[in-house]
Amino acid sequence: MKKLLLLFVFSIAFNSVAQESVLLRANYKKGDTYLVNLDQSQSMGAQGGVDMKMTMSMEVTAASDEKITTSSNIKSINMNMLQGGNVMTYDSSTKEEDLDEMGKMMSQQFKPMMQAKIISTLTSRGEILETKVDPSNPMMDQFTKQTKGVTYPEEKVSVGSSWEDEVNEQGMTVKTVYTVSKIAAGKVYIDVSGTVSGMGTGDVKGKLIVNADSGVQESLNLIMNMNAGGMEMKITTKSTTTKQ
Repeated sequence: MKKLLLLFVFSIAFNSVAQESVLLRANYKKGDTYLVNLDQSQSMGAQGGVDMKMTMSMEVTAASDEKITTSSNIKSINMNMLQGGNVMTYDSSTKEEDLDEMGKMMSQQFKPMMQAKIISTLTSRGEILETKVDPSNPMMDQFTKQTKGVTYPEEKVSVGSSWEDEVNEQGMTVKTVYTVSKIAAGKVYIDVSGTVSGMGTGDVKGKLIVNADSGVQESLNLIMNMNAGGMEMKITTKSTTTKQ
């Protein structure tokens, strides 16, 4: 009888854990600051590739139930590029006089980006309503267009829940599916998969970890394999977001 009672209690406890659900929302507060580390590599085989590391700071300047406004700026950039057999490097922490000629040319392109502020307005679900760059900069404008967070679903999620998102940019459509694989220790673990169509075709796979309380996307690891105009391309993206 005791064994049966113990089994019954264990079953109830297991089911309550298995059925845990979370409402994913960006619960930011005014004054919150975050540090975002982005590491992205783009490999194009014999054509070369690019490795770039970037650090950004983000401050929540306004927050309500309806809208959140953030102000971000790039703190550092480190880039290595291989193109046509030539290696080009740039490190924003290197003094101007210590850069080679190519580094100085790249510095002229990156400096305006690092001096600009990105003002973003989004909903608590993470849907971006508006993005402004001040002062306006073509390279930064392009960067913000390519940078998009995850829009959370309306309803609560539990293990096995999934939702979809779609982005259309530069003649390509990326359809992404997010599936919750685990909820533990205040974090939501999400498997990412998807397809690329249009001017490029391919697939997307990755992992995402979201803080259940704050809704912050703490860690993202993503791999996109794509064929564009006969060129095979692999884009790997890793990012972490930590509260300061």
